[in-house]
Amino acid sequence: MLALHVVAGPDAGHRHALSDAEPQLIGRSTEALGSTDPSVSRRHAALTPADGRWFVQDLRSTHGTWVNGQRAEARTELRAGDTLRCGSTVMEVRAVQPDAPGAPAEADPERLRAIGETVATISHSVKNILQGLRSGADAVELALRRGDLQLAQEGWPIVARNLDRISWLAMNMLAFAKERPLEVEESDLGAVVREACDLVRGGAERQRVRVDARVDDPMPPAPVDANAVHQVLLNLLVNAVDAAAARGGRVQVRCALDTARACFVIEVEDDGKGVPAEVRARMFEPFTSTKGQRGTGLGLAVARSLVERHGGTLEHRDAMPHGTVMTASFPADRGDPDAERTRGPLPSEPPATRWDAPA
Repeated sequence: MLALHVVAGPDAGHRHALSDAEPQLIGRSTEALGSTDPSVSRRHAALTPADGRWFVQDLRSTHGTWVNGQRAEARTELRAGDTLRCGSTVMEVRAVQPDAPGAPAEADPERLRAIGETVATISHSVKNILQGLRSGADAVELALRRGDLQLAQEGWPIVARNLDRISWLAMNMLAFAKERPLEVEESDLGAVVREACDLVRGGAERQRVRVDARVDDPMPPAPVDANAVHQVLLNLLVNAVDAAAARGGRVQVRCALDTARACFVIEVEDDGKGVPAEVRARMFEPFTSTKGQRGTGLGLAVARSLVERHGGTLEHRDAMPHGTVMTASFPADRGDPDAERTRGPLPSEPPATRWDAPA
């Protein structure tokens, strides 16, 4: 079995095991092995297995694919000990032994303890959500048997609320478990804000919380990953709705371009009781929650991670006279507004590095 070990570039230290039966893609797209190197094309090179051997083929990438210092103009076999370079990323091809069935990949007790705590936390959250779904489903089932529309109307919001909770949990677990490369494009940030608000408005109305959005108009396109920003907003909005004053609470969302700081700013404000002092220092840490059994503590951790990967910041402050304001800032200029392009000089030959084998 072969594995690619990244020895140079932004992702140095990463390891990609190659399954003997599944082709792989090197690049910055979501279906690829994953790279944060801006000099790697979105679809840079294809890795294909054949009869126990592995081959690499360049996909007309901007900076080319190099094997042992030679540009791979055609389909080229990879062997253990070879050096593979894509853009500024250098990988060593190594032979590895597959893990024995049932054996953990790491024997580090601290790592195993952390995995156990994570599984226990998520399992507890899933159990609570399933109990909520069962309660709502039982009420709806009873209403259907009786032909009682009023009882069904009472049971359905419970089902809908817990469906939302399991959806948020699944999205946050995916983001927390595996970091995907951002797909930055010129995006209509106002449209992203309005869509996120529309998505949570139904659940907010069931809790009698009003959600208002104010977007500066006109506003230029923002260089962001719209799906990632959407997930950030959903997490902030769900928290704000849950924190808002019961029966008659309000959540306000503001989106604007701050020309002085050259960044796009999104603020989500609630009129709840605010974040307890003892929680503030840890509020962005995974599995820290003030919601008791209703929360997993992943929302803010995932939101901050996604914002910071854009080069931005996610900050908290108290609202006046009470409540919380979460402010997400995204740079207005990331250096290259075209996410399809790679950055860096176009090399005519591989650079002389200690990883390149002599030609």
